[in-house]
Amino acid sequence: MIIAPSGVPFIWGGAENIWKGLWLTLNQQENITAELIKLPSPEHDFWAIIQSYQNFAELDLNHFDLVISTKYPAWMVSHPRHILFMQHTLRGLYDTYPAHLTKNIDHLAQKLPALCQLLSINKPSRTHLAECFAELKRIKELQILSLQDIALPGPLLRAIIHFFDAVALAPGQILRYTAIANEVANRKEYFPEGIKPDVLYHPSSLPQAGVIADAHIPPAIFTASRLDAPKRIDLLIKAYCKSGVKTPLRIAGTGPQSNELQKLIPPDAAITLLGHISEQQLAQEYANALFVPFIPEHEDFGLISYEAMIAGKAVLSCTDSGGATELIRHMENGFIIKPDCDEIAKAIKQLCDNPSLSYQLGQQAYNTVKDINWPALVKELLNKNTQYQPRILVLNTYPIYPVVSGGQARLYHLYSELSMLGYSVEILNLDFNTKVIKSRNLNEHFVEVLIPVGDEFRKKLSTEEKRLNISCVDWLAAAHPELLPEWQAEIKRRAPWASLVICSHPYAYPAMIQAGVKQWLYEAHNVEADLKAQIYQQHPNEAQKIKELESQCAIGAQHIICCSNEDSLRMQALYQIPDHQFSIIANGADTQNIKYLDQAGRKEIRIQMGLEPKNNISLFMGSNHGPNIEAAEQILIAAEQDLSLQYIILGSVADAFKKKNIPENVRFLGVVSQAEKQLWLKIASTALNPMLNGSGSNLKLIEYAAAGLPIISTEFGVRGTRFEAGVHYIKTTNLTETIKNTLNIEDIKLDQITRKTAEYIKNELCWQSLAKNYKKEITKGMHVIKTKEESILPSPPLPISSLLY
Repeated sequence: MIIAPSGVPFIWGGAENIWKGLWLTLNQQENITAELIKLPSPEHDFWAIIQSYQNFAELDLNHFDLVISTKYPAWMVSHPRHILFMQHTLRGLYDTYPAHLTKNIDHLAQKLPALCQLLSINKPSRTHLAECFAELKRIKELQILSLQDIALPGPLLRAIIHFFDAVALAPGQILRYTAIANEVANRKEYFPEGIKPDVLYHPSSLPQAGVIADAHIPPAIFTASRLDAPKRIDLLIKAYCKSGVKTPLRIAGTGPQSNELQKLIPPDAAITLLGHISEQQLAQEYANALFVPFIPEHEDFGLISYEAMIAGKAVLSCTDSGGATELIRHMENGFIIKPDCDEIAKAIKQLCDNPSLSYQLGQQAYNTVKDINWPALVKELLNKNTQYQPRILVLNTYPIYPVVSGGQARLYHLYSELSMLGYSVEILNLDFNTKVIKSRNLNEHFVEVLIPVGDEFRKKLSTEEKRLNISCVDWLAAAHPELLPEWQAEIKRRAPWASLVICSHPYAYPAMIQAGVKQWLYEAHNVEADLKAQIYQQHPNEAQKIKELESQCAIGAQHIICCSNEDSLRMQALYQIPDHQFSIIANGADTQNIKYLDQAGRKEIRIQMGLEPKNNISLFMGSNHGPNIEAAEQILIAAEQDLSLQYIILGSVADAFKKKNIPENVRFLGVVSQAEKQLWLKIASTALNPMLNGSGSNLKLIEYAAAGLPIISTEFGVRGTRFEAGVHYIKTTNLTETIKNTLNIEDIKLDQITRKTAEYIKNELCWQSLAKNYKKEITKGMHVIKTKEESILPSPPLPISSLLY
């Protein structure tokens, strides 16, 4: 859809021409239905302008697949697929802001401290925008501002509008940046720093086809323009009078200079101000014209130039006329001269005295612009391969923020870091806590879209979890995608605009295929066949179907990302997929927030908290997941054998032990906040990782290492890393004895191990470095998408319908 402002009072101009042409042409395209929505946007005072910006900012257009805006304040709308085709900003507060006025608002800092602080933010976001609107509302209600403060134009309004535009036009808010002319594209402050918009010239919606010159009417000099100072009609009239030609000058248009210009015309001059004329008459005037003078000052594009040239007329313009000159080549298809009265008069006389020259230039003018048409413009605007940032669409079955589990940590940190490497990332997640589709920016270029789960899915889930006695949201989403219509619809809406679709876990695969996705990258957090075989031991039929689901998702994928080499080898063997189809992106640590602490630092924090400084606190973290439950059971056995040691267990694994007898020296704390988890990572003496089964790699292990905790682990527990026993971790076969022995090791020796382990994490397993490696794999995936016209999806070994219960 096209979103636009409606001027108050309403007038028809170049902007209205663009919107009409785009709207008509879009609706002529196959499979496209376009709407044009306009909101009244008065500009008569300070508060009216701000209200117009707020009206567009609060407009919800997410039921449209795509939004196109061309002008302020319409581009304030927030939409995941927003194409900017810029005409111009509010020029009086940008490139035509009076030079004698200050741009500084420091003098208002004492009167408006909160607002001035907001306006000083270098890269404001939508969150800041909401704060700004709220503060402006408060200021208006309290009538704090003087008439001088709200003068038009003025430094305060300039600062506010620049702030609004910085939010609306920021990378991540705009899918593609385009401009109507180089004049607009090159203006300072119009676009965010580093953005180079594509220039797309637009035609006119004026119906000129088939209109020919009236042989009974002598040719005239004709132009059309808003009668306003920047159009320099006064200069044209003076130059015409000075030229001494007898060819009539006809000027169509209305504007604030109408009376002034009428007084400027000598009584005997053959100059006629036509006022407003119909489109039919305008087309006829072009056809009858000898040539068309158009000499505005720094025009955005200059639709008059195009309309004259497509009518086969030479255009006389000036060197400083901006976009109006971009299609004109001096003495090839028109005239470009200095904006000087004498020079313009000479050119007028030359063209009037030599009609054949005017005709020849006019023919070349037509050839110059004949290929500029609405269908070509629309095709280029909608070109999905020319987005500002490559867009990645990730499909998943649960919210990822706030981060609690290991799966959430991987998705949040990996894609957050990836979004800082030149990608725009959208992740579509199912959410039981929302009733409408919601989007939230996790950072500047990373958006989480939360898809509500309907009543039918909830009912089915309740039934299945009672039957299976297992949490099965992910599997049910795969088995019954028809119960998640909004998820499937959002995939279908967003996937065509994605440079790459990533299926994170296999459970979005059926919805993804039914939404029409034909190419994807599969991010395998685990070998789901093995993982679910353990969880669904009592339900082998479901376990087998999950294996079949994973097989289809993996075999059909362009590439597969595994968390460990062990998982890669296992999946190759299970599904007979060649080695070159796999890459390893291990799990990592948030080294920016998890800080290394040596043993002395840990004891100091324990003392500060009123705890005993001695080493006696062992930490385990895990979700309610089969392998974690097994590990926790090992810890309970060890705890019973030595009650002098303290065991802290974090995470939803606690749910599995609610009805069991727990030793008094074990505390299950359940799911805790990030802040509390960070605290336990600081005060614990040792970290436990007695894993015996599982898939993927252990995020807890990476976090333990980054924090500087001595790690006690089974050999299986360090899979997915290159940890060496005795160098990076302490290997255990008897957990109780290993813990007791570790706590008796001298601090200096423990620090030697933990420093080496933390350094390994910093160099190889921090999310930043992992994201850089992931970018290489994603770049390969995008290359395949661009070079393959046909789907690489093989015939599925099993119809999707067979996954259903």
